[in-house]
Amino acid sequence: MQKKIERFFDKIFENRMFKVLSVYVLGILIFYLASSTVNRIISKYFTIDEKLILQIPKFVFLVLFTTTVIYILYKTALKRYQPSIFLIHSLVVSSLIYVMLKWVIDKDGWGFILFSSKLLYVDLLGVLLFLSIILIIKNLLSNKEFEKRPNPFISDDPILLKGDDKLNYHKRASKIVEYLERSNFKNSFTIGIVGPWGNGKSSLISLIEEKLEEKRIEHTIHLKFLPYLNHSETDIISEFFKQLSTEINKYSGRLSNQFLKYSDKLLKLYKDKSISEFFKPNSSLFSDSSSYDTYKKINDTLNRLDKKYIVFIDDLDRLSNNEVLQVLKLVRNTANFKNFIFLIALDKDYVLESLLVKNDIADHTFVDKFFQLEVYLPEIEKSQLKTDFIGLLKKTDLGFEAEFVRNVETCIYREDNLFDDYISNYRGVKRLVNQLVFDFKTLPDELDTNDFLNFTYLKMTFPYAIKFLNNNWSTIIPYNPETNLCELVETEKDSDKGDTLKAMRRYRVFYLNQKLNIDFGKYEISKDINKEIKFDESNNLTKQQNILLVKTLIVLFGKENFADSHTSIKFENNLRKLLQQKIQEKDLSEIKFKSIFNFDNDFENLNKLLNEGHTNSILNRLAYFNTIDKDEALKTIIILLYIFDDAESYATHSTSVWNILSEFIGRQLKLKIGNNDFWTDNDKPSIWKYIIQEFIDKDNFKLESKIKFLALISESRIRLDFSDWGTTEDDLKELSISLYKNLLDDKQNNLWSIYDYSFYHAYHDVRKFHTADTVNPITIEFWSQNDITLLCAQMTQNDAWTTKMLKTSDYAAQLFESKHKYKEFINNNLPNPITSELIEYVQFLELESYTDFSRYIRFEFLSFNFIKQKLQRVIDFNNLAQDEAETIVEIVLKSDNKDLWDITHTNMSTNVISGFIELRRYNVNDTFFTFIRLQSSNYHKSIPEMFQHFKKMLDGKDIKSKIDLDKKSITVEDTDESIKIISIQPISYDSKI
Repeated sequence: MQKKIERFFDKIFENRMFKVLSVYVLGILIFYLASSTVNRIISKYFTIDEKLILQIPKFVFLVLFTTTVIYILYKTALKRYQPSIFLIHSLVVSSLIYVMLKWVIDKDGWGFILFSSKLLYVDLLGVLLFLSIILIIKNLLSNKEFEKRPNPFISDDPILLKGDDKLNYHKRASKIVEYLERSNFKNSFTIGIVGPWGNGKSSLISLIEEKLEEKRIEHTIHLKFLPYLNHSETDIISEFFKQLSTEINKYSGRLSNQFLKYSDKLLKLYKDKSISEFFKPNSSLFSDSSSYDTYKKINDTLNRLDKKYIVFIDDLDRLSNNEVLQVLKLVRNTANFKNFIFLIALDKDYVLESLLVKNDIADHTFVDKFFQLEVYLPEIEKSQLKTDFIGLLKKTDLGFEAEFVRNVETCIYREDNLFDDYISNYRGVKRLVNQLVFDFKTLPDELDTNDFLNFTYLKMTFPYAIKFLNNNWSTIIPYNPETNLCELVETEKDSDKGDTLKAMRRYRVFYLNQKLNIDFGKYEISKDINKEIKFDESNNLTKQQNILLVKTLIVLFGKENFADSHTSIKFENNLRKLLQQKIQEKDLSEIKFKSIFNFDNDFENLNKLLNEGHTNSILNRLAYFNTIDKDEALKTIIILLYIFDDAESYATHSTSVWNILSEFIGRQLKLKIGNNDFWTDNDKPSIWKYIIQEFIDKDNFKLESKIKFLALISESRIRLDFSDWGTTEDDLKELSISLYKNLLDDKQNNLWSIYDYSFYHAYHDVRKFHTADTVNPITIEFWSQNDITLLCAQMTQNDAWTTKMLKTSDYAAQLFESKHKYKEFINNNLPNPITSELIEYVQFLELESYTDFSRYIRFEFLSFNFIKQKLQRVIDFNNLAQDEAETIVEIVLKSDNKDLWDITHTNMSTNVISGFIELRRYNVNDTFFTFIRLQSSNYHKSIPEMFQHFKKMLDGKDIKSKIDLDKKSITVEDTDESIKIISIQPISYDSKI
């Protein structure tokens, strides 16, 4: 009965509202009793003479009033201003005073400022006070409504109600409270609530506090101290004793003051670092005791009060090393008072590791000395965590995404899902739920749910790995052209993948879940699984964290991940989006992708997306696209052919598009095994008939692309037979020559750009089906009817890294049987009158023929604009700042007989001829030529030295000769036989001899 009465009065007298109302009632009473004095003070000091008031125009008061009303509305209605406690009390007090002065107390010599007329009466001050209070109350209520709104995320608050206790911690809390109720200690007693991060330690403390509130144990005082709210060792001591003093003050003002004195003495001790201070009398005017004396007096007072003090200290593992030590010393030494019971929540392993790493303690037994009892929280069952995880997920915004939640629930029970490895407590569950809620809206379309979950675990736990992969993914998980996926680098014997892989190898696998059946030795990051690894100093992860990191990478990006469709994380587009943690506005959405199957307005949707830069995204999706709908399958083929037709302009390659197309056909055929009518329905065209109808026969597709398409079918006949397409080789053969003839007709007198070589590609593609005897005559006939200037320019080919060394393309020999016949064709088809460009080209062909068309020759075109444009493009494309043949001069000698020809190469060297580089000689139909290359810087003396050398050689054979430098020759006397320079390139050196 006594306890009930005590609790009743505790609720009244300790209630904050009671204290506030008491102050207000006392204030009103005093104000009322002093009303005459109040009137006198107001009249004397706060009133203005009525005559002066009447002189002020009323509109001034109206302006001030209106401005104040607008300001109040602006702050409260628009800004939703939440007032401070001081402002609320100020408004309430002002209103009470206003009411009392206006209607309760007789006014003497003063009045209120009013605005009145026959129609309107306004108490200006009263309106402002009333408006302010109403709007502030409205804001406070609306704030309460805001707090009741459904939260899209799950908060990480400790359990406060028994109904939220999924681990039945309330039973454990009841047991602890029962022991506390029976306990009595001479000094302090410390209980450690030990468990890993997120395992419910704070929840257990909250439940114990709730039990203590329910039971109201006699003579028991409890308080909660949160040391992580302080910022230094001294703050921890000061705040603890201040909080303790405040709580004790309800029962003993004397003890409260003793705690404050004790705290001051301790703070001085820490400041001066002198233990002697602890025993010296305080120099204060009102104290002559030492801290130790104060400590004994505190214990004496505690004995007389005969109460029990329970102090909860939570989140010890949030503190720094020094702060942890300070709290431990506080509870065991500094606050070692009678019947003080400390309940401390901590992750003991974390605290020990932190202290040992910093060498703050010698061994783990140091911490054990501070606790007389440790309450270990059990490991939470994974099945329970998974059940509660799904339950929480359904309570968030994702609860409306029923299919996604079902997929998640299925995935977390799969062997290749790493939920068990990453999630070990409720805090982890809540973090995972919140992360999924936040990331869901920014997911790539149709991302594999299991991949998404595994990647989310990785991102939450190893943010460094995400940053590392984002910068190096093309090396660690490069694109695999065989699978069209990004996959881990597999091991290669005696190979080194460079610094990037070396950096990644610090994440080694030591053991993994064998249920996954992983071949660890086949990946670069895990190949040393059986070796002892010394971790890099830069790696701040523990051994177990390294293991988990690599395990995750293998599960995500190894061959073990069989999610090989466009939904896989290994699909490049998805990987890029996840690593960059954003989806660009230009990313291809599912809606946009499906729109390309709408062929209205001549592929308008497809063409728009291609021009916006979505080509690779579309191709990547189609690389994995399958359908059982024939119309959709046929449309897919035409979409790919549409891109194939102009692939280079869409920043891709026609062969890449072809590979995707042929693989799609192959997949569709496999899907339709047993349904032989899939390509040959009576009411719908077969695949080949459809391609003919929608691609081959359509004028909006290029003839060159159609010819190339047929050639690729021929090239891939081993992988995909002609019959798989629904056609035959003979049909393709006939179709290809027909298309080629159409191309020739189309190009008749309508030649192409100097940079366009598609005509020659078409020729080679037709040759996949036909021999030269069929294709060459019609091609030669075409050129005999057209301007050969373009042919000459495109048949001219430069050597690598130079535009000065040129030759005729081998295509000329393929088309005309030999380059000599090509030369003959050119000479027979020269226009009349001949152009300066072709005159120059004929000279080039003639000079090249002296080598039997066997090598590049030094030649510089001065008039042939097509060739000059072509070579300039080579310079620009290859950024040829310097041409390696720029300083080479090539001379061509013609000898009248073999003996003279032999002299041109005898003993030729730099010792004989300045700047000599090399020499080649040719016998073309018993006509003798020698090509000599010289350094241009020595050219002015090289030619005279060369002829002097020839003369010396002839003199040695008793053959008289004479040199004529003007004619650039040496002639045998009494004969017309000579060695003569017939060409100098560049031609500008011809006058420099």
